[in-house]
Amino acid sequence: MNDQLDIDQAGLDFITRWEGVVLRVYRDIAGLKTVGVGHLVTRDEDALFPDGMAISREHAMELLHSDVQTCVKAIQQNITQPLNQHQFNALCSFAFNCGTGVTKNSGVARAINAGNFAAVRPALLEWSKCKINGVVQVNKGLYNRRSSEADLFNKPWEAPADTYVPFSKEETDFIQAQTDESAKQAYCYAVLACSEHPDDAVA
Repeated sequence: MNDQLDIDQAGLDFITRWEGVVLRVYRDIAGLKTVGVGHLVTRDEDALFPDGMAISREHAMELLHSDVQTCVKAIQQNITQPLNQHQFNALCSFAFNCGTGVTKNSGVARAINAGNFAAVRPALLEWSKCKINGVVQVNKGLYNRRSSEADLFNKPWEAPADTYVPFSKEETDFIQAQTDESAKQAYCYAVLACSEHPDDAVA
């Protein structure tokens, strides 16, 4: 199902606006080489990406498209209902952020596969939590991203795929702050699955 679909440029732009993009090679919090939209440099790529090397935005998008293919394949394998491009892009963003296990073992996947698309928004919002100082709580940034993914999922396909609603200034400022933090402190932004929902744990 959905074998004919792939993430499109609008979907890549959607992910990039939430993840942020760093157009130079830097070291993340674990000391791993990272570049573009959170692309971890592999051992085979190491010589191609020396520390501090600058890349173009086009190159960053190529790397992102390659990285997102694990999400694309997971959706194709696990989602049994036909999707439109908006829905496919939204799920790619969700899986890229929370792990491909959400395409199989989550309330979101179960709602979609049951044909209950009205339940997708609340199911997505369940993934708005992370551990902060050991306490599981709603994270404003994650909540905003899940809400935006839900808006995209429910967007009528009659509208062109490149007409996503612009982010608010508050959302833009939040995303820019995350990107600046990554660039300045080599901080790797990672989402922790909500321990309060074991059924939705990423495999």
